[in-house]
Amino acid sequence: MTDLYCDGGVIGANPSTVGGTWAFCIVEAGVRVFQNQGVITPDETLPAITNNLTEMLALVHGLHSLPAGWAGTVYSDSQITLGRAFDGWKWSKIPDWLHHEYQVERARLDWENIKHVLVQGHPTKAELTAGVGLSGRPVSEFNVWCDKACGEAGRWYLELQAECEGV
Repeated sequence: MTDLYCDGGVIGANPSTVGGTWAFCIVEAGVRVFQNQGVITPDETLPAITNNLTEMLALVHGLHSLPAGWAGTVYSDSQITLGRAFDGWKWSKIPDWLHHEYQVERARLDWENIKHVLVQGHPTKAELTAGVGLSGRPVSEFNVWCDKACGEAGRWYLELQAECEGV
């Protein structure tokens, strides 16, 4: 069984005029076998980046990295993202291009057999050891990895921006 963990964040305050970050990892038999992370920046059509946008972007990038016909479990600490992707929630304030990319991935995968699990974000070491957070939701080292990868992507982007300004 293959699992997909995904997370997103913003650089600075939400919504961010600086940018946002996303990360995902694919896990097989308890081992991270593939991962990716990145940054999205504002433009004329998207003047600010929200955490809800980056959470969905992480999910879509992760789904795109899975083979056609995949069915497994998606883990996220974003109830809104899981609700939009799996429970028919409204896609307000998510750009049409991202909704389109989601639809492409949904058609490509075995959507009816994909499960989704809402995990608690930012668990303590004790919660990780117990496997469950104070909320009663599961916690995972893989969700922690995604959160850290988002932070790394944001720091990398800010360092790159500082270098470019210094040139």
